[in-house]
Amino acid sequence: MSRHSEQVIIRVDPHKLSATTEVVDQHVRVLGAGRLTTDRAGYAAMRTHARTGLLHG
Repeated sequence: MSRHSEQVIIRVDPHKLSATTEVVDQHVRVLGAGRLTTDRAGYAAMRTHARTGLLHG
């Protein structure tokens, strides 16, 4: 059994206190979107959610 790894792109529109983000696949389908803080916790949440294709803010 082989595992196929799907690539995703994280698009970020940064603002002073938050970042609007989207996770899209190679077909430019939005897998998740959200608004995260621009601190360490927000960055960590973006990385975690990007791994699952789900992004909640």
